[in-house]
Amino acid sequence: MDDFQQQCAFRLLTRAVLGVLRNAQDGELPLYAWTLGLPQQAVLEVLATCAPELGSMEALTDVQYQQLLSLQPPLHTALLDMLLANRSAAENAQHSSWLAHVVAVASLGSRHLWEDMGLSGRHELNQLLQYYLYPLYARNQADIKWKRFLYAELGEQLGLPQLKPPQCGRCQEHAACLPTLAEQPT
Repeated sequence: MDDFQQQCAFRLLTRAVLGVLRNAQDGELPLYAWTLGLPQQAVLEVLATCAPELGSMEALTDVQYQQLLSLQPPLHTALLDMLLANRSAAENAQHSSWLAHVVAVASLGSRHLWEDMGLSGRHELNQLLQYYLYPLYARNQADIKWKRFLYAELGEQLGLPQLKPPQCGRCQEHAACLPTLAEQPT
C-alpha cells in the first residue's frame, strides 16, 4: 500500500479508537470498552499515538483500572483472538492489533458496529477491515452486517452455530439482520 492509503487508514483507525472511547464514556458502550481490552499502559500508548494533541494522560490507579478490566464480558477474549488471527500480514502489526481490540469492544454495543466505533458509515468500517483485517474482510462475501458476521464466525469456531452479538436484540434492524429460522430463505 502507498503512503496515502496508509495515512487514510491510520486516520480512520484514530477516529475508531476515539469513537469507542467516547462511546464508552457516554454510556453507549459498556464502560469496559474504555480499556480496549488492553493493559492501561497500552491504552495510554494508543492515545499518545492516535491523539497526541491530548498531551500526557493521567493514569487511573491500578485498582481502578483492574476494576474496569474485571468487567470483561464473556466471549470477549475468544472474539479478540479471532480478530487478531485475521490481521493483514503486510500492514502495521501494531495498528492491526489496535483495530482488533477496537472492533472487539465496539461489538458490545447495541448499534451497528460502525456507529459503536464512531465512524460515519459502513463504508468506513469496510475500509478499515479491508486494510487491517483483510482475511476476515474477504470472507464476508455475502456482505452480512459486521457484528452478525463476526459472531457467526466466532460461533463456527466455538461450535455455537446460533451465536449472536450480545446487544443485538436492541437494534431496530434486528429482524432484517437476524431473521428467525422460519423467515430464512431455504
